[in-house]
Amino acid sequence: MSLEKALEKRDELDEDFGSDLADASPQERKQALEADKKREQAKQAFLDALEKDPSLMMTTAGSSFEGWRVTGYCGTISTDAVVGSGIPAAADAIAADLTDQRSLLLGSKMERAKKIAWRELLFRAHEAGANGVLAIRYDVYMLPKGLFGASVTGTAVAIEQLGELNQALSQDLFGASVTGTAVKMEKE
Repeated sequence: MSLEKALEKRDELDEDFGSDLADASPQERKQALEADKKREQAKQAFLDALEKDPSLMMTTAGSSFEGWRVTGYCGTISTDAVVGSGIPAAADAIAADLTDQRSLLLGSKMERAKKIAWRELLFRAHEAGANGVLAIRYDVYMLPKGLFGASVTGTAVAIEQLGELNQALSQDLFGASVTGTAVKMEKE
């Protein structure tokens, strides 16, 4: 898509959704579009690096990472993605409903929305200076006109790995609290 066509499309969306760019000059809109393009390139570079080294961004639905400690909170991050189901997926969903089966096409559309939101969440956490995301939560919802939305939320954190002694102590204390075993610690 040419830059001019992209600007026209963005203008249409800005008018539909009342964006701040609706009143912007053509130069400001062009700069915003170029900034969006640079951000997408940076996001893709980060996601490529993450694919090669998953330890760049740790994630969990829980409240901590075993063997790691939180050194800073970078904020709560929430992302959304919306995808259309399309006529084939809608027809497949109707057939699946009538036969009490799972709609593979509809399921794949939902997975696509979740993946888009997930990738954006990871990049936003990276932009915030985090190398971990805690308490991740997914929500998938239907919107009018055959659209699906996915929302992913989590707390972006900076974490560091504990040393071996701290890890052993942390595991012993955690085990004691879970099993109810009393632990007596004495000073040396």
